[in-house]
Amino acid sequence: MYGDDLMKGNLPLSNDAMDQRRQKFLYELNTSGKYFAFKEQLKNSVIKIVREKYLNTTAFVDKEKLQAFLSELYVFLIDQMHAALNKFLSSEETPEEPPPVTDTATLKHFAREAEVNQNFELAAKYYQERLSRSKNDPDHWFDYGTFCLLIGDYGKAEECFKETLSIAQKHVPGLLMYGCMALMNERYEEAETFFEAATCTESKSVIAWTMLGLYFDSIQNDIGAERAFLEANRFNVATPPSVALEETATIAAELEGFVPESGAEDPSGEGAHGTGTTEAPRLPEVYAGQRRREEAAPGGAALPPSVVISSETPVGKPIIKTVPQSSKQGSRVPSPGSTQRQSPTQELEQAVPPKEKPALVKPNASIFLQTANFLLEVNALQLTDAALAHELVASNGSPGGDYYVLLGRLKIQQKNFIEAEENLKQAIAVKHENPDAWGLMGHLNYLTSKTEEARECYERTLDYTTEASDMHAIYLRLASIYLEQGEFEKAKATFLKACIRSPSCVSWLGVGIACYRLGDLAEAEDALSEANILNNKDAEVWSYLSLICLQTGRQLEAEQSYKYALKLNLQDEKLLAEIHQTQQRVGFGNPMVA
Repeated sequence: MYGDDLMKGNLPLSNDAMDQRRQKFLYELNTSGKYFAFKEQLKNSVIKIVREKYLNTTAFVDKEKLQAFLSELYVFLIDQMHAALNKFLSSEETPEEPPPVTDTATLKHFAREAEVNQNFELAAKYYQERLSRSKNDPDHWFDYGTFCLLIGDYGKAEECFKETLSIAQKHVPGLLMYGCMALMNERYEEAETFFEAATCTESKSVIAWTMLGLYFDSIQNDIGAERAFLEANRFNVATPPSVALEETATIAAELEGFVPESGAEDPSGEGAHGTGTTEAPRLPEVYAGQRRREEAAPGGAALPPSVVISSETPVGKPIIKTVPQSSKQGSRVPSPGSTQRQSPTQELEQAVPPKEKPALVKPNASIFLQTANFLLEVNALQLTDAALAHELVASNGSPGGDYYVLLGRLKIQQKNFIEAEENLKQAIAVKHENPDAWGLMGHLNYLTSKTEEARECYERTLDYTTEASDMHAIYLRLASIYLEQGEFEKAKATFLKACIRSPSCVSWLGVGIACYRLGDLAEAEDALSEANILNNKDAEVWSYLSLICLQTGRQLEAEQSYKYALKLNLQDEKLLAEIHQTQQRVGFGNPMVA
């Protein structure tokens, strides 16, 4: 209404003039219907705030409570309005927003952790969240495809691998896995096309050549299989030290992806998938760590690629907050939509945690062991059998411990626990001090409800100086066993080790439960707050927060936490009964009971 006058500097600033403009502005809002339209737009947002922040879903009976609530809501909305206006009016001076608490690598770690806990619904949500953040990242589609293979949804898995290749035609793991899917569906010509495309894209990939050989072997093309296996073995031979650095740098540059120079493009203008894309995208984590492993290997030889959860997760510094008693009077329970982190007054002192081992196989292992390890990581179990069978033949019936470890891992994923136990015992017989074999034996006992045996295996694994490949899963399962057996000090210490290595909602929840059972309510609340930041939709976290608030006499927060626990469908009947008993003892906490 007054924009032109304002830009020209002709706007009078006297009190009478400003009051006149204000009246004209309000008149325009009411007569044009814009005020009503604005009010309707705001209504849904305000209703959501009332329901989610203040937990009010029913009408007020007491007028005094209604007025008090309206006053509190009005103050909150005005504060939010001023915050929005300040941000708008001083956008140039506004500092950069902090990065999100969970990035895509952390979400993948959470998804793998949910897979370990066999919570596939939660794992699917994490993978879908990664896709929603970036649908043009081929790694996100590839990882979701491997998850679909794990749960047996082969149709969706093939669609994910197809989407991977539509984004990045030179995505080597995507080419290999789409070839596997075509082979499973007996589309042999298509499978051969994609396996050969992988060897052309990365001519020195041991796994690509080995999988091409396995394909030829499956269709009884002995000449093609022998040729492919010879190529794989040629690239798997240890490099002489004099040329190790030069070849390592060359291979690493090719594995990590590059943009072709002008004149080096495909003369047809088409990529491996025929879409005309010439830019080679970044390869996924399966190959991203190849350079580091090659440099660490004796003689600079290539190590087998693999997908390792915690090696992709950035090292975070977990925090246990010690809050002064005076601050306990305010609200300490965040709403499910809140991700604001409270300022701690004391941080958990820690050393930089060691990284996870990249694979279950040793440097310069046979081509079949490397390929079997890769296939197990991506849940392609059908071809894993063939790779291990070739390893058995190549070793003249006397394979090493790594063979039995991978075979035992395959049988566990196939839920053939009897054969898995026999294979792992053979691996231990070959080499008694094998942390991977003992760790897998612990997982086997854990899955078959042999708690005491699982505990012994996990503790033996931790005693070795060489770490197992999946230390995070070992820490979580061992700590949960301690928790079940009432050894809360050991449970707390073990969960904290998992937090130091790669913090997650599950690990911080374990710390919170252990601290609560030990009677340390302040540390328990701090740990649960950390868990809530990482995942504010875990019913068990809200349940223990409600218990803590009941114990410390904070009625409103206890009721809020209890409502969220019920809303998120708390399944633990014992925990629910404990909450009800505590509510009856203290006389508050259940808003459903008058």
